[in-house]
Amino acid sequence: MQRCSTTQLLLLTIIGQTVVMGFAWGFTGGIFFEDVIPLPDHIVHLIVEYPTVLTLVVTLISTALSVITSMFFTFAVKEALGHRLSGPITLFKLRTAIALSRPTWILRQGFLKLSVLTLAVYAMVTLLNTSWSTLLLPSVLQWPVPMFGTELDLGSVAFANQLSADLHANHARISAFETINVLTLISGIVAVVVKGVVETSPIFTFNGAAYNRSTSGVLPAIEEYSGASNPPSGVGLAFSGGKVPVNSSFDWGRHESGSAGIAKNYTVTQQGVTANVMCQAIDPNKDSFIVTPTVAQGVFKDSLSFFMWEAVANCSGDVNSMTYFTTGNESGQMDPVSDGFLPIVVCPSPSSTSFNPYNFDIFLTGLYKYDFLPTTVCEVVPYLTTVNVTYNGGIISVDQIGTSSGLTDSLNLPVSQYIATAVDYQAHSNQRMTNNTIGNFLTAYGSSDVSELYSELDDYFRGIVEFASTQLRSGYSVGNISSNMTRPTSGTMYIATYGWRSRSLTFILVLVVITIIWGTTVFAAGYSIIQERYNPCDPSFDFSNPIHLVIAASGGGPEGQLRELDISQAGDGEDITVRFVDGVDKEGRRTSRRLVST
Repeated sequence: MQRCSTTQLLLLTIIGQTVVMGFAWGFTGGIFFEDVIPLPDHIVHLIVEYPTVLTLVVTLISTALSVITSMFFTFAVKEALGHRLSGPITLFKLRTAIALSRPTWILRQGFLKLSVLTLAVYAMVTLLNTSWSTLLLPSVLQWPVPMFGTELDLGSVAFANQLSADLHANHARISAFETINVLTLISGIVAVVVKGVVETSPIFTFNGAAYNRSTSGVLPAIEEYSGASNPPSGVGLAFSGGKVPVNSSFDWGRHESGSAGIAKNYTVTQQGVTANVMCQAIDPNKDSFIVTPTVAQGVFKDSLSFFMWEAVANCSGDVNSMTYFTTGNESGQMDPVSDGFLPIVVCPSPSSTSFNPYNFDIFLTGLYKYDFLPTTVCEVVPYLTTVNVTYNGGIISVDQIGTSSGLTDSLNLPVSQYIATAVDYQAHSNQRMTNNTIGNFLTAYGSSDVSELYSELDDYFRGIVEFASTQLRSGYSVGNISSNMTRPTSGTMYIATYGWRSRSLTFILVLVVITIIWGTTVFAAGYSIIQERYNPCDPSFDFSNPIHLVIAASGGGPEGQLRELDISQAGDGEDITVRFVDGVDKEGRRTSRRLVST
């Protein structure tokens, strides 16, 4: 008689199931080791274009693996149970063996353990397809790619010395301020958070780079956000626009470099410059701000008179002044409805020997149609800070995370001087013959509440400080920067793509199911191999086949308790003990198996 299962076939079952299980463990181990396994860009683009095809392909692969896994499992279990059925067995246990070899489930109150066993096996085999789909289906993920680089350190001694020399040489400083004058104004206005009904645009653009509210003193550290591609207009203080090099690199590890995925955003830790600005009413016991007009003799064209104003600020003993020119009517008066004068003076003067790098004051007062703004002093304390910069959707957004860490050292005096000079130049250039640009802005968007006006002025001057720092950083980043002028930057590029990412609990559950099925398959196949040596079974008989069972039962004859069994008593009949015996023909030859009661 031939054996029902050769050793080679059972070994093939063990090897096949081990290969499948090894694939599951290897794939999952690779995901845990790499944390993220992204798909190549060309496949990602196909998935985006044909999303349903991905589901179809993964479903087909998962179904194939599930069928192979369950086929090995059921074959091994059935062969093992075939050997276990050689002795006496109740009909319910026979039914349980059949259920386990299908697999399906049964429930009977008196056989709770066997019922639970069938349910567990059924659940695991049923979960196979879902398990493989969970394991193999790529999903949208954020792939973090570390980045590193360098940037100009505005707090370095080497840079302070270079800037100091350039300021004293006055390399095109005024021409650069003239070129970026409008941008300086806009940088302050955009930085203002207006609390009224009308909101200003939150986007400020400089040199082709778009910032949310303010530059915060940073320079783009990402190539595609760096802005202008044309050659720079100049270097250092002469810079007013053009391409600024970006010194950033990415650590792709073992992955394909330059992957773009679906979308990208970045978070980079950089050095920024900002300021604590506090605007409040002038303290006459400490400071003074006197504005004196002089009317020129005679009446000029169109019945206009010519005014020369001298605005003198005294900040704790230091004095600075600014001369302004306006026009009035033929009576030597300015129209308080249509004309406005808003003198602004920085004190101490940025070029004064008494100027210090720690803080400076800005004096201003509103006259005529700007008389809603009282005489005000804004104390400006600029400082270096560490910031988290987010690059997303073409916009650069800055979140401050550090505290004052520089610009409080005399070695950084030139940086504060440059910032104060930019504010001073902007203050003078805003005043026209009959109105003031920032005065008009406050008239249109400002609040009637003086405290809110002070808050808006805080934002305005802080925005100018931050923009002036970015412009300064840009100019000196164009040239050759020595290593003692740089500092490291670090961050992460997040690529939205398709792939696999470590999901510990989910993957562990999947591996538990696959591993239990593998272990059961190997154990059952190994048991069958051992039994085949000593007790080979009839290969023509399959106890799980209903036709074979009917033939076996009829061949055994309706004896004993089986003869008295009625269909209405089938539940009680499952307690009857039966066994399979080999049939013998008239000539004494072994025939097919028979099912008899004991």
